[in-house]
Amino acid sequence: MNCYLLVGGSSRRMGRPKADVAFAGSTLLERVADAARGVFGRVIAVQRPGGAPADALQTICEMPHDEKAPIFGIACALRHAGEKCFIMAIDYPLITTEMLRFLADRFEASTAPLLAPRWSGKLQMLCAGYSPALLPLIDERIAAGRFELRGLAADAEIIEEETLRSTFPGEPLMNVNTPEELELAARWS
Repeated sequence: MNCYLLVGGSSRRMGRPKADVAFAGSTLLERVADAARGVFGRVIAVQRPGGAPADALQTICEMPHDEKAPIFGIACALRHAGEKCFIMAIDYPLITTEMLRFLADRFEASTAPLLAPRWSGKLQMLCAGYSPALLPLIDERIAAGRFELRGLAADAEIIEEETLRSTFPGEPLMNVNTPEELELAARWS
């Protein structure tokens, strides 16, 4: 199974491209890619149309669009994979190889078209396993201008937070979108 890293977000709240943000002697992109390399066959970056290739990763680009929504990167990754894959934003600098292996193994064994963990009370749709069986629904939602990801979770297998917290210490699914969240994550690293 491949892992696709969504690197083309606008990073509006961070104030600069997240891929280049320094974190614990590395960058957000390098941290997430390193954790994923220990689990997945290939780690591939998904970039917005016209975006720069990600350093040291094969990079594919979304079809041209004017929207700011990760659903386009998910569609691109699923079309490229043609099979189950894992899709992540690079907003998870504390993610571990162990947690990714756990999620990947659960998704491989699952018959659900989507496997997503719940963390801090929220579904982590950008650290989840996706099946190409979702492409018709994704395409339908894009055509209708409905870009939120929660609408994909109806038939998902959800791994509840208490299950994850009982196995994985710290904050491996802490999502970092602002300089303040980055500072908080640095305290956990």
